Amino acid sequence: MRLMMELAWFEDFLEIAATRNFSTAAASRNISQPAFSRRIKALEQWVGAELIDRSTYPVHLTSAGNLFVPRCQEMVRDLYRLRTDCRNAAGASSRLLTFAALHTLAIYFFPKWISHPEMPSAPVRSSMHTGDFLECVEHLSSGKCDFAITYDHPDGPPVLEGGPFESLQIGRDRLVLVSGVGSTGAPLFDVDVPEGTRIPYLAYSWSDGYLGKLISLIQSRWRRPLNLSIVYQSSLAEGLKQMAIAGQGVVWLPQICVQKSVAQGELVQIGGHQMSLEIEIRIFRRVGTRSRDGEALWRYLSRTAEQASGRNTADPALAMR
Repeated sequence: MRLMMELAWFEDFLEIAATRNFSTAAASRNISQPAFSRRIKALEQWVGAELIDRSTYPVHLTSAGNLFVPRCQEMVRDLYRLRTDCRNAAGASSRLLTFAALHTLAIYFFPKWISHPEMPSAPVRSSMHTGDFLECVEHLSSGKCDFAITYDHPDGPPVLEGGPFESLQIGRDRLVLVSGVGSTGAPLFDVDVPEGTRIPYLAYSWSDGYLGKLISLIQSRWRRPLNLSIVYQSSLAEGLKQMAIAGQGVVWLPQICVQKSVAQGELVQIGGHQMSLEIEIRIFRRVGTRSRDGEALWRYLSRTAEQASGRNTADPALAMR
């Protein structure tokens, strides 16, 4: 237990070294700021020197801290590599790969993506935990899964940018604004209406704040404020989609989730290109060698990421060609 606590201290230190902000680093590590500060203090006591200069904002590393960073990174990598080597030697190299993903990606993206014939050792033995954005991040941060698959956008909130994490883009999607349709096939609601006109709005609940922030970014580009009146909230895109089909309001949804309903005439995109936003689908993992199957998957994704980056992956299989 003592060794595991010290490994957590090392990862905490790498997080603060990357963010230079205690509250941001604590949030990324999914612990309270006081608890995070205590762990950094414990690490400094273990090292025998102050690593963080707390007298400035943002904080800076001391000379000892700058010396410690590359050694700390090396120690974390070596510990995970040692664990993997021991597992491989014990015959545990082939095991279940565990994923956490947003509900939408777990339903509409993951099955085709993981089953693609070019995947190494297909079919991959895997398990999936679905949740909202924060839950997926927490699962990876706390070591409850091997990989997390989420949406990402350069102008959105940072996703696991600091600390011992790395990511690859494995697809693209687009947030689009949709409405249910009337008997004539026309949208029941639209955004190109007289200023002040109330527009019933189906919103993401507070727990899925990431997509909510991206939607705020889209709205800021519209020529005038929209009078969106929230009539329903949910963290599930699928639930919001069904409410839109039932004619309850407008909603921003990932295109991968609504393309079939649009093709069948149940929904229609409104607002045009200005009311949409292209977003990345990214896979995240902790830095450090993992199981043989996990490493094979990551090497394959690394080779194909550059080829897939310029393709429209509303069909997830396109990302893997």
